[in-house]
Amino acid sequence: MNPGGDFIEKSSTMGGFKIQYKNSNFSKEKIELDGKSFSHCTFKDCIIVLEKGETKITGCRIENCKLLLRGNAYTVGKIIKLFTGKSPLKVVDLDEPLFEEAASKKT
Repeated sequence: MNPGGDFIEKSSTMGGFKIQYKNSNFSKEKIELDGKSFSHCTFKDCIIVLEKGETKITGCRIENCKLLLRGNAYTVGKIIKLFTGKSPLKVVDLDEPLFEEAASKKT
């Protein structure tokens, strides 16, 4: 992961997250959100993974990304579907190549 921008690692999690990104750019990466905060970051063509929901995202831009829910986040997604009759998000097809390069290598 080479996000650019500012990467701040705190030694204490009290009142915040241990890993913080600010003004970072992520492209064609798998990003695990849990345990991290993101401020004014850009995500482009990424797989964004959320399991527990222990994250903070403020002022970020998300372009052509897919969200993969696991664990508790997946359970919450299923509950939302029960209430609304619709899936809150498009489900990632795990057989689908994650990025363009992977697709071109298959052919």
